[in-house]
Amino acid sequence: MNLLKRITYKETFDADVKQHQSVRVVLLDDKNLVAVLYVGKVRFYTLPGGGIEEGETPEQAAIREVLEETGCDSEIIHTLGIIEENSKTCDWNGINTCFIMKTKGIKGVQSLTEIESDEETEVRWYDLHEALKIITNQKISARSEKEEGIGKIIQERDITLLNGAIEIL
Repeated sequence: MNLLKRITYKETFDADVKQHQSVRVVLLDDKNLVAVLYVGKVRFYTLPGGGIEEGETPEQAAIREVLEETGCDSEIIHTLGIIEENSKTCDWNGINTCFIMKTKGIKGVQSLTEIESDEETEVRWYDLHEALKIITNQKISARSEKEEGIGKIIQERDITLLNGAIEIL
């Protein structure tokens, strides 16, 4: 699979730390609006995605995560590639398999984790270019260096995904 980007604050991508396998998604509806998760408690925008559970393929995880976080049934229309990420403040390497997906049927109700609910996470729909502008221009405000580092990685990852989707679409 194509390596889209390596986001790192270390001199090398450290193979000795835990590998965290995840999926990330640019989800489009029937009007080609993209799903963006707004985390109200910290006023942060991000794209859907999450960890791959044991026994799941990246494709299965992407479909599950989209359903949970947006309430939408979906299908993969394009595989974007891999984004690797790590940070001086984290003890793991993130390996993200990234997809462009389309909603199928009506938009449903989110099925959020307790943490996501506590963080006041909601799905919002934007034009691709507007989503890119919102994510690019958001300010990362965090309570710690670790949170700030993670926020910057997420922001860079999402910018890469949206630019990739814009290029393909």
